[in-house]
Formats: sequence, C-alpha cells, structure tokens
Amino acid sequence: MTIRPRSWYPIVYLAAAWGCAAACAAGQTSTGTEGPPVSTSGTGGGLGGGGNGGSPNAEQGAASGSGGGGSTSGGGAGTGKTASGGGAGSTAGGGGGTTRGTTGSSGSTTAGGGSRDAGAAPSSTAQPPSPPGALCLKPGGGDYTKAGPYQVQTEEIDLGMNIDSNEQTGKFTIFYPQPFETSCLHPVVAWGNGTGVTGPTTYGFFNQNAASYGIVVIAAEDPDTGSGNYHVAGINYMTQQNADSSSKYYQKLDLKGVGVAGHSQGAIGATAGADKIANTAAEVCVAGGGTLPATVSFLGLTGTQDILESMTKSTFQSVPGPAFLADWDGGDHFTTETLAGFVAQNPGTIQMMGLYAAWFRCWLAGDQAACKVFQGAPTSCGACTNSGWATLAERNM
Repeated sequence: MTIRPRSWYPIVYLAAAWGCAAACAAGQTSTGTEGPPVSTSGTGGGLGGGGNGGSPNAEQGAASGSGGGGSTSGGGAGTGKTASGGGAGSTAGGGGGTTRGTTGSSGSTTAGGGSRDAGAAPSSTAQPPSPPGALCLKPGGGDYTKAGPYQVQTEEIDLGMNIDSNEQTGKFTIFYPQPFETSCLHPVVAWGNGTGVTGPTTYGFFNQNAASYGIVVIAAEDPDTGSGNYHVAGINYMTQQNADSSSKYYQKLDLKGVGVAGHSQGAIGATAGADKIANTAAEVCVAGGGTLPATVSFLGLTGTQDILESMTKSTFQSVPGPAFLADWDGGDHFTTETLAGFVAQNPGTIQMMGLYAAWFRCWLAGDQAACKVFQGAPTSCGACTNSGWATLAERNM
C-alpha cells in the first residue's frame, strides 16, 4: 500500500474521459466510451444483469443469467420486491439480502446483510440524521466549495481481480481525513469512475473535497464500474477495516448509513450498488441514474449540455425518497464534471464539488448547515444564491 500526500493532483487527464464515440448512443459497455448500457442480456448476471455484455443498470439486465450463482434469486437471496438475508455478506456472495438478485458466486454482494424493500414508498418525509448536541465532526465555514477543516491523505489498495467479470484492475484509492476523530465516527462513501476513466485523478477533486469535511471515500480505479460491484467491494473492504484492530480505520467509521457516488457509467453503478448494499443511505449521481430504493436520498448533478441530462432528470422525478436536482446552465459531460473543469476553475464544476460534499455531510453526518444548502429550492435554498443553475429542484425533503 502507498500513502500519497494531500497535494497530489497532476495536471493531466485521460483522453478517454473526453471522447464519446457512437457507442454513447448505442450504450455499449466497452472501455473507452461513455453512456448508459442498454443491452438486456448477459452472462453471469441475474435479474439486474451485469456480467459480460449485460447492463449494469439494476432494472435493465436479463431476467436470468448463467454462470456462478446468477439468477433471479441472486443465488441465495429471495425473489420479488423483498429479499431478506443476514450474515456478513461479501463480494464472493455471502448471506446478505438484496432486492432483485445480483451477480456473484452465490448470494448477494451486500455488505452487512439485512434486507431491502424496493417497492415500499416512504412512510413519511425523510429527515437527515440528527446527532445529539453539536455536530461531532468539525464544522466547516458554511461554504462547501472551499476546503473543509480536515487535512486529507490518500492510500492505494489492490483488492485483486475478483470483483467483476469485466474487471481491468482491482485498485482503489482511499481519500481519508486526518486526524481521525477520537469520539466521532466518519461516514464512508464508495465512488465509481465513468467509462474508460482509470485511476483516481479525473474525479479526485470531488473526493478530496469530501474527505476534507471528514468523509472517507473509497474510489474504484477501474474504467467499467456500471455493475455496482465495485461500490459493493469498496464498502465491504471498509467494513472489514473498521473491524480490524490492526487497521488505521479501526472503529473510526460510521457504517450505519453509507454513501455511493460516481460519474456517468459510475453513477449508474452507484445506483445499482445502492440496491445491493442494504445500509446505503445517500447517493450523489453525477450524470447517471436508475432506480433507487425508497430509503436512499438522491442528489442528481448534471448540465444542460450533458448527454445524460435527461436520464438524471428522469431519475430525480422517479425516486421515492428525498431528492435534489442541480442542473448547471451550459454544463457538459466531459468538462464540467471532470478534472478539466476543476483545472479551469469552471464555476459549475466548483459548485458541483461543493454540493457533493454538502449532500453527504447532510445525510450521513447530520450537518444541518449542509442540509440548508438544499432546503427551500428553487428560491430559498443555500445553493439558490448562485445564478448559474438552470434548474434547482427538490422532492420529498
């Protein structure tokens, strides 16, 4: 494992992040393209697909698949809207519960087991967690586009070639705050890259900023993360580390409610991962979408020139839980939402970076100042003071 210092960004980015060929429209899952897969069949998948040629979207995969334990029952989980399970769960398919069946050797890839009702509507307006007394994480200055109160370090790990059938690398980069609090647990988020993007650099500004606010982010470096399996593997690893007395993360992490995030295919993977990880509480979807459980709060970030703007907006309209949509006027898919926009200090990029950190501070850490960034859209929310947004909207908040 290697530790990298806080100021780590090289001013470079991969050409693959900027080139959307015809496969964007066709929705292929091949490396080097962007866009949502729309294939409805694949091997190694169950309901929800995945596997070779299958869709990473939890609603678009084949109804049955071959290989491993892939089937509509997820190889051990139940079928129908609700599938209950228990035990530890693992990327190899432990005993965790899942909603629609997943790929894997057997059972689900859910960290921590449990169950999920995918069909239930929220019983009441969801509220962010409210920790007793003052926020236990250090408060920021109220502007989440500025670096937070923690220093940030990074660590690269390699979980091996056992995560996904299309895997090119098992490497992840962990962005973590320092020093860890002694009496306050830090939230955890799993990130997935867009199609063709390898390594931590292209989206590092999102995760660096979130970590500066006390959030631990484990970011997959693979260029094909749409299955959600990388998000599952990341959360599983951090769960293991939290229980390992020899780990720097030992008993430092809050895993009662975790976050998922990503860009483009990685955002589709985040939504798929939210369905597989029973303790998912919040998602930040940067130009993507899918179908979310009612228990997950959803932030959709997109731009009016983004090729997946309509998908993000459609997801916002359909999610049953708390949701917020931020659509930047003139924002595009390959610049505004990537390192290119950050290097250029594009106002839309900086605003999205701030909302990314604020959403997880609100829904995972109970930061009421962060919650006010979103409450009262489209007129009185904190984000509403910036005139660059084409659309700001909220639902069920």
